[in-house]
Amino acid sequence: MRHTPTALLAAAAACLLGTATATAAGTIDFAPAVNSPTGGNFPSWGPGPAPIGVVTADFNGDGKADIVSADFGGSGPVLMTGKGDGTFDPGKRIGTPGNGYGAVAAGDLNGDGKPDVVAQSWTSIATFINNGDGTFASPKTFPTLEGAQQEVIIADVNGDGRNDVLSLVPAGVKTWFGKGDGDLDGGGSAIIPGVAAAFTVGNFDGDGKPDIAINNDVLQRVHVFTNRGDGSFQLRGGSTSGLITEDIRAGDFNGDGIDDVITADSFSFSTTVLISDGKGDFKKTNRIPLSGLGPTSIAVGDFDRDGKLDAVMSAVLNSKIVVFSGNGDGTITRAGEHSVTSQPQTPAIADYDGDGKLDVVVAGSANELSFLKNQS
Repeated sequence: MRHTPTALLAAAAACLLGTATATAAGTIDFAPAVNSPTGGNFPSWGPGPAPIGVVTADFNGDGKADIVSADFGGSGPVLMTGKGDGTFDPGKRIGTPGNGYGAVAAGDLNGDGKPDVVAQSWTSIATFINNGDGTFASPKTFPTLEGAQQEVIIADVNGDGRNDVLSLVPAGVKTWFGKGDGDLDGGGSAIIPGVAAAFTVGNFDGDGKPDIAINNDVLQRVHVFTNRGDGSFQLRGGSTSGLITEDIRAGDFNGDGIDDVITADSFSFSTTVLISDGKGDFKKTNRIPLSGLGPTSIAVGDFDRDGKLDAVMSAVLNSKIVVFSGNGDGTITRAGEHSVTSQPQTPAIADYDGDGKLDVVVAGSANELSFLKNQS
């Protein structure tokens, strides 16, 4: 999280990883990074301020993947339109609600089929309605408080056909019900016995309704809340994660049709897969120790198109993207690492060059965006 001193992480990394050996690349491979300037002002003091600070979608309707990145030190999120070859046009603001917005999410808030944007700061949520041409309407803001980090996710949590917003608050995740026009009504919160640092949305009990898993940085534990169907959530189970987990993502890593959870464990330099039991709890823990230098954010996708879910993770201390190959049984194998821009934050996944393979982009403190072309 952004309150973590980078120097402390670096010192711990030197102790824990000094004897670690390099892992040979597997069947997943990426070309060397190609960088594009962002035009933003990204954080330069280490992990954070959000596990999801970059999102991808076709924001201007030209059929090419674009990205919107939070700009914590600037006056609002930045849009970089994709050229279709893995490079991007210089960034431009989608709105100026103020500084401190470190988290972003993308989704259709008004039902017009165009991806809109939500952002979170220390004290507010902002919604940006997409005009469809790469411009956005003036943001609407709603007061709130952040958790240990900032995070927002868009999902229809009450089944009314309109997307809602979930956001981190100090002790859990708050629901904001969408009105279908970019306005939000504040709902209840899923509360944990500790400090909420990250969360993810997935199907953890098999009923098809979006559930949530929240990381607790006090107990070092991931708690699962299942959806009651009306946008409220019930605490069901949980399991131990790594030390100071910065990010968690949902994905089916063992092919049983139920989402599991993968974590980026910042202080233990590990990556953990928690296998769901299909009832809102976890039945097994698979951990890769010493998997990266300062894990910050993680993302999942099938990079080698073998039908098994893989993952990529940003390592902030040595400016790498670490690649994990999914084995299809709930375990993952470290498949290599690739140099990217300094202090990388959130990896975002899409086919950025139109070759049918999932690529990776990540922004960092040098005000540039790195593109890793998938050449698996």
